[in-house]
Amino acid sequence: MLYLLIACGGYLIGSIPTAYLLVRRSDGVDIRQSGSGNVGGYNAYVVTRSRLVGLLVIVLDMVKGGAVVLAAGALSSGDFWPRGVALAAALVGHNYPVWLRFKGGRGLATAAGGLFAIGVSYTLLWCVVWAAEFARSKDILSGNLAAIVLSPILLALIPAGWIDALRIGSVSVAEYRQFAVVLSAIHLVSHRDVVVAVLKPTPKL
Repeated sequence: MLYLLIACGGYLIGSIPTAYLLVRRSDGVDIRQSGSGNVGGYNAYVVTRSRLVGLLVIVLDMVKGGAVVLAAGALSSGDFWPRGVALAAALVGHNYPVWLRFKGGRGLATAAGGLFAIGVSYTLLWCVVWAAEFARSKDILSGNLAAIVLSPILLALIPAGWIDALRIGSVSVAEYRQFAVVLSAIHLVSHRDVVVAVLKPTPKL
């Protein structure tokens, strides 16, 4: 029953469509019909051309992730998996909000906010891989995809002590590595359009 309560609460908090609400208030535009159609911080910036709006969306999405993890920890005496379930549910809510007919964002900022209350090894590796791929391809989404796929693999390879040194609260290295796979799976689904584009064969001339 506790896990069900945490999952439902995580989903509802995660589903608050911050980008949609702020862009609608700022420019009177439906972000789902503008730019890439993604309901997230970067597209909010693209649509409004306002760094303040884009940054505010990112910060509020991070707060959603952090809030559900902290709330789940308080309800479960700090055990890890209730916090993990809460963050996973918040990502699903952010990516597929019932209020916007299940058209949301990609969940990266929400995940990062939640991991600040669990441990930041995944986030740091994600940023390093993303930066390397972006430097090579000059493409944001290619960087996202590379980071999503490689981050849990690198977490499995690096010394456990590095992960332990960057953990926050009660979480074992094994649990953190397992949860990294869950996070990347959720992110991969939210990037399915990018995956399809990458796998699409190049037409022969």
